[in-house]
Amino acid sequence: MDVKEYLCRYHVTEEKILKLQQIVAEYLRLANTIPGVNLDQIRVDGTRKLDAPFEKWILKALDDELLIEELKKQLPLIKCEIISLIDELEDKEYKMILIHRYIDWLSWTEISQKLYYSSSKIRRMHDKALEEISILSKGKVEQG
Repeated sequence: MDVKEYLCRYHVTEEKILKLQQIVAEYLRLANTIPGVNLDQIRVDGTRKLDAPFEKWILKALDDELLIEELKKQLPLIKCEIISLIDELEDKEYKMILIHRYIDWLSWTEISQKLYYSSSKIRRMHDKALEEISILSKGKVEQG
């Protein structure tokens, strides 16, 4: 895992939580619908399913809700790890750029407006900050 991937973990985890929440909402919607009767289907097995038609959707929703809770518990830890790694830099502007980019998930334009630099200058400073982080934390990023 390179430095950018390591720093993007917070945002990726947030996105994963949002996707899972959307999936759970869809499962619950499916659980609340009434399935129609399919008379065109060829009946192969003589045994009837005794499960309720909404049961599988509720079970899937419960599984994903457990996963969401686990990810929500991991989120502050990931944020803390990333901030502690960024905090090892000496330059305050580098720290601010990386926090705005990877924690607040701001665009280059928004970061340049906040720090009063041009967008190209922000990108150059970002690249230098990533180089410094990779030098400071050779072992940390590869282990994490």
